[in-house]
Parts: sequence; C-alpha cells; structure tokens
Amino acid sequence: MRAAVLNGPRDLAVCEVPDPRPPKGWALVRVAYNSICGSDVSLYNNAWHGTAFPAIPGHEWSGVVVEAPPGAVVAGDKVVADLTLGCGRCRWCRRSQTVMCPELREFGFTDPGGCAEYIAIPATNLVRLEPEADLLAATQVEPLAVALHALSRVRLEPGERVAVLGCGGIGLTLLQAARAAGAEVVLAVDPVPERARRAALLGAGTALSDAGEVAAWIAGTDPQRLPDVVLEASGEPEAIVTASELVVPGGRLGMVGYRVGREVRLESARWPLKLMETIGVMGPGRFMAPAADLVTRGVLRTEDVITHVVELAEADKAFGLADDPGSEVVRVAIRAGGQARTWPS
Repeated sequence: MRAAVLNGPRDLAVCEVPDPRPPKGWALVRVAYNSICGSDVSLYNNAWHGTAFPAIPGHEWSGVVVEAPPGAVVAGDKVVADLTLGCGRCRWCRRSQTVMCPELREFGFTDPGGCAEYIAIPATNLVRLEPEADLLAATQVEPLAVALHALSRVRLEPGERVAVLGCGGIGLTLLQAARAAGAEVVLAVDPVPERARRAALLGAGTALSDAGEVAAWIAGTDPQRLPDVVLEASGEPEAIVTASELVVPGGRLGMVGYRVGREVRLESARWPLKLMETIGVMGPGRFMAPAADLVTRGVLRTEDVITHVVELAEADKAFGLADDPGSEVVRVAIRAGGQARTWPS
C-alpha cells in the first residue's frame, strides 16, 4: 500500500510499504481521509515525544472497515477510532485515563497512523458511524472528543463565560463545543487575523488578533465579568501568561494545547492570589462516541475548520501548509483514497 512515511525531521515521502497484517482482535480499515493536527506538525518538526523515526503519522482519520473480528463493526461500516492503546491493567487505564499509561501506544506516533491507504487497529478502538456520515467531516470526531474531554475536565456549566486562546482546529472546535454546551464565548484570540475572523463567525462575542487589543480588553472588563473558564489551545508561553490574566478570580484555566520543550514563567503568587485552578487535558478520553454523534448530526461546523484537502501523493505539501502559522490554513485533510479490494487472508 501507499503511505506517507516520515523518515526524519521534515523528511516525508509517499512510498510503498508492506500491507498491514492485523493480529487477532484487530480490524483492517481502508482510510478515506486524515486531517493534520498541531501534534502531527510537532512530530514533523521533531518537537514531539514518544516517537521514533520512521513513522507513519496521522490520528484524525476516517475510513471503511475491510475486515474485523466478530463484534460491533462489520466490513463496509464507516468508522473512526481512538488513537490510544494502553495496557488495560494500570491505575490510569482502570480510570479511563489511558493517555497516562506507562505502556501507552498511540496510532500515528508510536504505531502506524492514518496517512496511508490502510490502517490496522484494535477493533475495540473503533467507533461506528451512521451510514449517512460524511467521511471528510468525520476526521473531526477525534478533535471534538478532545474538546468534550476538556469541557468535562473544567466542569463547564451552562451560562458560564468562556475565552478561547488559539483558534486553530482544536480552538475553533472548543469554541463550538462550549457554545453547544450552553456557555457564552465572550472572547477568542489568535495572532492570525483570518483565524480570529472565523472565531467571530462561529459565535465568539469578541475576536482579537493583536496582543495590545487583548490587554486593553482585559483592562476594560469588570474583574467580576472576566471569563469563568479560559481554554488555552495553543500551548504558546505568551498565551498561557495571557490566560492566567484573563481568568476571573476563582476561575478555571484549561490547558489543552501544549508545546514540548517550551517553558512558561509565571509568578507563583498568581495561583493563590487569584484562587486560580489549572487543569490539564490530554486526548479524547471517553468521548469518541458522543463526538461521533455530534459530528454526524452536523452540530460541529467542520467546513469552517477543514480549509484544505490534499491528495496522499502530495502529503509533504499538506504538512507544509499545516506548518505555516502565518497562513489562512486551519486544518488540512489528506485524501488517502485506499482502493477497495479483497484483502488476502
């Protein structure tokens, strides 16, 4: 089959690789689309953890089952999948915090991912989609699951005021998820004006791209009316500092984005003096199935998140677009286009 293979930092080539051979209990899926996440871009730039080259990236994929063991899915079903695979025995797996498992495997990082014509994956990781589901839109199920996980972690309540910092794919998805949960998104911030514009179209009360304007917004807002919850989706040190200034005293700061190796300097007094609660978020948690339902029903406006679709043969171009922080790109999707065929047993 064809796959996009990352042989080293920024060294990606589409080539023929051996066909996947699913072990017992695993399924084989023909990949339709795979969208590129910020973590994929970090991997592309060798600024990630837990991955060795060569690697087949991609964890935001959708596809059609080719073969599967007896169970919840059958050949021909449209599916997406949780990227995480834990040991199932440790304290974190027992708590459904698989991303903390010491033996964690992640498809698209430690194991071959969705930038390929086919993927082999445990059948228990699959989430079946309704037959009418759009497979391009379905690539956003995993990001939406991350967003739902974040809202659960920060205990978002209807009517609360929310700010979203970083309006890439995850940020715009967080914004939509928060509004769907009944919160008021009073502010969205991204240094790229086009992304801020999209946030405004998706319902942010104020959308800003200039740091000075953000500082003025904070200074001009009644401290009691600052956001109850700030969702930081960029992982940039300056944005994290801004997030700590934005949150209302006694509020919650949800850390959703992160950058491996980047450091943030904050006065330690900020936490006790503001009674600020900081909550980390990682992975989709137990929210893949609810996210799949919301995407299928059109609750998430994926057309405002997926801005470019590129063929698998031009995967390097796709990663180059996704890696351009000054562009109008939000999410780039790769059309994998695995050919339907009878798979050898």
